[in-house]
Amino acid sequence: MKRLAAVGLAVALCAGVLSGCGKSESTEGKYSLTVSGSGGSLNYHPIYIAQEEGWFAEENLEIEEVLFTNGPVQMESLSSDGWDIGCTGVGGVFAGVLGYDAKVLGSSNTDDGTQYIFARNDSDIVAAGKGHHSLNGEIYGSAETWKGKSILCNTGSVTQYVLIKMLEGFGLTQEDVEFVAMDPATAYSAFLAGEGDACVLTGAGGTFKMLEKSDEYTAVASGPLVDSGLMCSFVANKNSYADAKKYEAMKVFMKVYFKSMDWMKENPEKAVQYCVDMSDENGSSMEAEVAEKYIQADRYYTLEEAVAMMEDLAEGSDMTVMDKNLAGVLDFFISVGNYAEGDDEKFKGHVDNKLLKEVLGASR
Repeated sequence: MKRLAAVGLAVALCAGVLSGCGKSESTEGKYSLTVSGSGGSLNYHPIYIAQEEGWFAEENLEIEEVLFTNGPVQMESLSSDGWDIGCTGVGGVFAGVLGYDAKVLGSSNTDDGTQYIFARNDSDIVAAGKGHHSLNGEIYGSAETWKGKSILCNTGSVTQYVLIKMLEGFGLTQEDVEFVAMDPATAYSAFLAGEGDACVLTGAGGTFKMLEKSDEYTAVASGPLVDSGLMCSFVANKNSYADAKKYEAMKVFMKVYFKSMDWMKENPEKAVQYCVDMSDENGSSMEAEVAEKYIQADRYYTLEEAVAMMEDLAEGSDMTVMDKNLAGVLDFFISVGNYAEGDDEKFKGHVDNKLLKEVLGASR
């Protein structure tokens, strides 16, 4: 009996050692990342879904989330290595690269689907109809009807960029109109109160509410119509990107992120409910009908499309599609004084397709 007990103890000890070895190997295969973003945003939605569905856990990736109100504030925390990888809009991309030497790893979705320019139905802009714009025949008005108009718009923002792109298609500049600086929420309220000839809005709130008032207001232009090229992108902390373990963790993160976006396309109703839940948890309620419009307003890229944007040259250019889109927006921010001359050169070389190409290669 003593001999059997000894054998049993030896077996148990051996099993414990083997179990311990297995645990050690498993631990080595586990990853952790601190992920940043804006709560309730479209580009954070796939992360929320993946967390709820347990897909990160299935890939042995532990996510610590840190959320911010906007991109520039999000990037400020890079000064203390506050996070490893983040999802952000174009403002965050420039703040991260030019301020903290961050890496841009690719894009997740378009970011101009909720940016609209509105005019009142009795405006001569609407009366002029469509077909007079060099970029898109669906845009309302003419150079004559837009000239001198009072336009409510947020200054130094992507809404101003959309406005300038729209004016350029009529051969006009911002100097040809009366630009009234207002944040989108204030512009919405002021326009309803009778101020301004037109207003530029963004976000799920004011834009969708205004679109429902088609008996009074007309959407005369939008981000997609002016081909703004605005995108949400993945930005990596340069120190984390240089760390081999963090780099591998980012590859796992990207794999799950794009899996989540594919799932959203196949399960639209569930994706809408998750969007409602995410908004509630973020402190801003959103009805299912609005959430559905919000998700459909912008387009999520496939993994293949995201990689192609960083490889394919833009038409008539020696720059990639992604580089050209970002360069156009950065030129605008430099022109309005948000960034300095020479920052466009400083930005070059920060878009890195290596990681996303490896994720795509592993998926084939």
